[in-house]
Amino acid sequence: MLPQNHFCPWREEAEELKAEVGRIGGELATLQGQMAALQRHVFGRKAERMPAVASQLRQQAASPEDEAARVAAALEKRRERSARKAQEAPTREVQHAVPPEARHCPACGGGDLKPLGEGRRTVLYEYVPAFFERQVHVGPAPVRWTG
Repeated sequence: MLPQNHFCPWREEAEELKAEVGRIGGELATLQGQMAALQRHVFGRKAERMPAVASQLRQQAASPEDEAARVAAALEKRRERSARKAQEAPTREVQHAVPPEARHCPACGGGDLKPLGEGRRTVLYEYVPAFFERQVHVGPAPVRWTG
Protein backbone atom coordinates (compact mmCIF):
# COMPACT_ATOMS: atom_id res chain seq x y z
CA MET A 1 0.00 0.00 0.00
CA LEU A 2 1.06 3.50 -0.70
CA PRO A 3 1.14 5.98 2.09
CA GLN A 4 -1.98 8.13 2.32
CA ASN A 5 -0.10 11.43 2.16
CA HIS A 6 1.57 10.56 -1.17
CA PHE A 7 -0.23 11.93 -4.24
CA CYS A 8 1.01 11.40 -7.77
CA PRO A 9 -0.50 10.66 -11.20
CA TRP A 10 0.42 6.98 -10.87
CA ARG A 11 -1.49 6.62 -7.62
CA GLU A 12 -4.63 8.13 -9.13
CA GLU A 13 -4.35 5.87 -12.14
CA ALA A 14 -3.79 2.79 -9.92
CA GLU A 15 -6.90 3.63 -7.89
CA GLU A 16 -8.94 4.15 -11.07
CA LEU A 17 -7.72 0.81 -12.46
CA LYS A 18 -8.52 -0.93 -9.17
CA ALA A 19 -12.07 0.45 -9.25
CA GLU A 20 -12.45 -0.60 -12.91
CA VAL A 21 -11.21 -4.13 -12.14
CA GLY A 22 -13.84 -4.40 -9.40
CA ARG A 23 -16.56 -3.17 -11.78
CA ILE A 24 -15.43 -5.57 -14.53
CA GLY A 25 -15.39 -8.45 -12.01
CA GLY A 26 -19.02 -7.71 -11.13
CA GLU A 27 -19.97 -7.56 -14.80
CA LEU A 28 -18.13 -10.84 -15.42
CA ALA A 29 -20.09 -12.60 -12.67
CA THR A 30 -23.35 -11.25 -14.12
CA LEU A 31 -22.42 -12.38 -17.63
CA GLN A 32 -21.38 -15.84 -16.39
CA GLY A 33 -24.77 -16.26 -14.72
CA GLN A 34 -26.58 -15.17 -17.87
CA MET A 35 -24.43 -17.53 -19.97
CA ALA A 36 -25.22 -20.47 -17.68
CA ALA A 37 -28.94 -19.67 -17.82
CA LEU A 38 -28.88 -19.43 -21.63
CA GLN A 39 -26.93 -22.67 -21.98
CA ARG A 40 -29.45 -24.41 -19.73
CA HIS A 41 -32.28 -22.98 -21.77
CA VAL A 42 -30.78 -24.10 -25.09
CA PHE A 43 -29.15 -27.39 -24.12
CA GLY A 44 -30.98 -28.38 -20.91
CA ARG A 45 -34.08 -30.48 -20.34
CA LYS A 46 -37.28 -29.16 -21.83
CA ALA A 47 -39.60 -29.00 -18.83
CA GLU A 48 -41.53 -26.27 -17.14
CA ARG A 49 -39.82 -26.73 -13.79
CA MET A 50 -36.07 -27.00 -13.95
CA PRO A 51 -33.63 -27.29 -11.05
CA ALA A 52 -31.46 -24.33 -10.16
CA VAL A 53 -28.13 -23.93 -11.93
CA ALA A 54 -26.21 -24.11 -8.66
CA SER A 55 -27.77 -27.46 -7.73
CA GLN A 56 -26.92 -28.87 -11.15
CA LEU A 57 -23.33 -27.71 -10.83
CA ARG A 58 -23.01 -29.26 -7.35
CA GLN A 59 -24.48 -32.54 -8.49
CA GLN A 60 -21.90 -35.30 -8.69
CA ALA A 61 -21.93 -38.45 -10.77
CA ALA A 62 -23.24 -41.46 -8.82
CA SER A 63 -21.01 -44.49 -8.39
CA PRO A 64 -22.05 -47.77 -10.08
CA GLU A 65 -22.90 -49.28 -6.67
CA ASP A 66 -25.19 -46.35 -5.82
CA GLU A 67 -26.83 -46.59 -9.24
CA ALA A 68 -27.38 -50.35 -8.84
CA ALA A 69 -28.88 -49.83 -5.37
CA ARG A 70 -31.17 -47.09 -6.71
CA VAL A 71 -32.36 -49.35 -9.57
CA ALA A 72 -32.98 -52.27 -7.17
CA ALA A 73 -34.95 -50.03 -4.79
CA ALA A 74 -37.06 -48.71 -7.67
CA LEU A 75 -37.79 -52.26 -8.88
CA GLU A 76 -38.81 -53.37 -5.38
CA LYS A 77 -41.06 -50.33 -4.99
CA ARG A 78 -42.66 -51.03 -8.37
CA ARG A 79 -43.35 -54.65 -7.36
CA GLU A 80 -44.86 -53.61 -4.03
CA ARG A 81 -47.09 -51.04 -5.73
CA SER A 82 -48.20 -53.62 -8.30
CA ALA A 83 -49.07 -56.18 -5.60
CA ARG A 84 -50.95 -53.55 -3.60
CA LYS A 85 -52.96 -52.48 -6.66
CA ALA A 86 -53.79 -56.13 -7.42
CA GLN A 87 -55.18 -56.58 -3.90
CA GLU A 88 -57.06 -53.27 -3.94
CA ALA A 89 -58.68 -53.90 -7.33
CA PRO A 90 -62.48 -54.02 -7.31
CA THR A 91 -63.49 -57.69 -6.96
CA ARG A 92 -66.49 -59.35 -8.53
CA GLU A 93 -67.28 -62.96 -7.74
CA VAL A 94 -68.74 -64.98 -10.60
CA GLN A 95 -70.56 -68.19 -9.60
CA HIS A 96 -70.51 -71.07 -12.10
CA ALA A 97 -73.26 -73.54 -11.27
CA VAL A 98 -73.28 -77.07 -12.67
CA PRO A 99 -76.55 -77.70 -14.54
CA PRO A 100 -78.75 -80.49 -13.04
CA GLU A 101 -78.41 -82.73 -16.13
CA ALA A 102 -74.60 -82.71 -15.68
CA ARG A 103 -74.76 -83.66 -11.98
CA HIS A 104 -73.93 -87.33 -12.14
CA CYS A 105 -70.90 -89.49 -11.39
CA PRO A 106 -69.01 -90.38 -14.56
CA ALA A 107 -67.92 -93.75 -13.08
CA CYS A 108 -71.18 -95.17 -11.68
CA GLY A 109 -73.76 -92.73 -13.06
CA GLY A 110 -75.16 -91.91 -9.60
CA GLY A 111 -76.76 -88.50 -9.16
CA ASP A 112 -76.40 -87.99 -5.42
CA LEU A 113 -73.52 -85.50 -5.54
CA LYS A 114 -72.63 -83.27 -2.62
CA PRO A 115 -70.34 -80.22 -2.69
CA LEU A 116 -66.74 -80.76 -1.63
CA GLY A 117 -65.30 -77.68 0.06
CA GLU A 118 -65.72 -74.23 -1.45
CA GLY A 119 -65.01 -75.33 -4.97
CA ARG A 120 -62.26 -74.33 -7.33
CA ARG A 121 -61.30 -70.66 -7.42
CA THR A 122 -59.64 -69.04 -10.40
CA VAL A 123 -58.56 -65.41 -10.28
CA LEU A 124 -58.67 -63.46 -13.52
CA TYR A 125 -57.55 -59.84 -13.92
CA GLU A 126 -59.43 -58.12 -16.70
CA TYR A 127 -58.86 -54.61 -18.02
CA VAL A 128 -62.11 -52.71 -18.10
CA PRO A 129 -61.59 -49.32 -19.79
CA ALA A 130 -60.27 -46.86 -17.20
CA PHE A 131 -59.59 -49.44 -14.46
CA PHE A 132 -58.71 -53.06 -13.74
CA GLU A 133 -61.19 -55.44 -12.20
CA ARG A 134 -60.41 -58.60 -10.27
CA GLN A 135 -62.79 -61.45 -11.03
CA VAL A 136 -62.92 -64.52 -8.79
CA HIS A 137 -64.57 -67.43 -10.57
CA VAL A 138 -65.97 -70.06 -8.21
CA GLY A 139 -67.04 -73.40 -9.57
CA PRO A 140 -68.41 -76.28 -7.54
CA ALA A 141 -66.29 -79.34 -7.00
CA PRO A 142 -68.98 -82.04 -6.72
CA VAL A 143 -67.98 -85.43 -5.39
CA ARG A 144 -69.84 -88.69 -4.85
CA TRP A 145 -69.08 -90.66 -1.73
CA THR A 146 -69.12 -94.36 -2.50
CA GLY A 147 -68.34 -96.14 0.60
